[in-house]
Amino acid sequence: MKRDPTSSALMHLWKSPWTRWVGNRYLRSKKNNRFLNFITWLSILGIGIGVCALIVVLSVMDGFEGELKKRLMSSDLHVLATPSADMSGYERGRVPRDAELERRIQSWARETAAVESVWPVLSTEAILKSGRKVGGIVLKGVDDSRINRLKRSVGEMAEPSLLTAQEKGQIVRLPGLFLGRELADEFRIIPGDQVTLISPTETDGPVGSVPRLKRFVVEGIYSSGMPEQELQVAFTPTKNVQSFIRRPNVISQFEVVLRDFEDAPKVAEGFRRLLPEWKVQDWVQMNSHLFASLKLERFAMFVVLAFIVVVASFNIVTTLTLMVLEKKREISILKAMGARDPQVAAIFLAEGLAIGIRGVIGGTFLGVVLCVFLKRYELIQLPDVFYDRTLPVNFQPLVYGLIGVVTLLIVLLACQYPCRRAARFQPLQGIRVG
Repeated sequence: MKRDPTSSALMHLWKSPWTRWVGNRYLRSKKNNRFLNFITWLSILGIGIGVCALIVVLSVMDGFEGELKKRLMSSDLHVLATPSADMSGYERGRVPRDAELERRIQSWARETAAVESVWPVLSTEAILKSGRKVGGIVLKGVDDSRINRLKRSVGEMAEPSLLTAQEKGQIVRLPGLFLGRELADEFRIIPGDQVTLISPTETDGPVGSVPRLKRFVVEGIYSSGMPEQELQVAFTPTKNVQSFIRRPNVISQFEVVLRDFEDAPKVAEGFRRLLPEWKVQDWVQMNSHLFASLKLERFAMFVVLAFIVVVASFNIVTTLTLMVLEKKREISILKAMGARDPQVAAIFLAEGLAIGIRGVIGGTFLGVVLCVFLKRYELIQLPDVFYDRTLPVNFQPLVYGLIGVVTLLIVLLACQYPCRRAARFQPLQGIRVG
């Protein structure tokens, strides 16, 4: 069975240096054929634009993912442990507090270098009412150490005189509440304002079921850098939540803060062994759907933009096919002088790869320049729903290299037909035409 000449053309590019020289000479000898020269530059331009688009889009998408990870890292929730439904004492996501268990957890935290702190949290859903505005929030009851840490991110604090109220002729201190910046802006709340929390769980009263209400004073407005958390989560000391839900000495979760964000999977595994009956998740698992969506979107964009390179490769097919027809006489002479079919195929393969390499180099240079420009100059303003107001850019040399390799593989496939056609020319055919 006769071997396909294009299958060994790549090998002859290295074994026969003269094939590269002839191919590059053919590429530079189209000055008299303006159409052939035009579509050659069109091929280089198309490949360059495709490579540039891939680099810019993937760099921006990776920048968005990097900014998202930074926001998650800046939060105080890197590993989360919640009770399982089959645990004893389980009631609506809460279990009785266990002093011995909490001592073992704190001991484990001190022995684990990656763990910065572990906090027991009592969490519940509530309805926030301020004036005529009403909205749902998640109310978290935390201990004093967590409150002190939260105060580091508080931009506005209420005056001490605003934290008290007169009830039944006596001055009493109202329970303090820390709201996120986004929620405070939406409700137009400032430190010192009084708000009412309503529990969605009703309680029995003298005239039937009635909702539980509790008045709070906004002690501070915190900023976490995560709009979702600022819009949904409010903090208060644990005793206030226990009084609000009327469930003393219960807990709903443990939240772990790490020194190194990337240690979360390893720490979660150790925490899981310490709490075998609890459901333990790290930040990757808690946001798995989001990161899976970003990964799928990045792959889809890569495939879509790669079609720009595929379309540009059709121009390479046209260029090489016309070059083969133009060089019939030279191909016949080379074959008459002893050139084998794979060597003839290697000549035009070298020409096609030269076009692809020029496009890859030009596109990579232009893409990197655009990425640097976008990173340095804030030209594109994003809507308020995004974390950043400008396009984030993250440089990925390995991804740039992968784009170049994939592009050259597409070019290599595009060269197969014209290379095979050139290799099958018979010496007498070209000479007779000449």
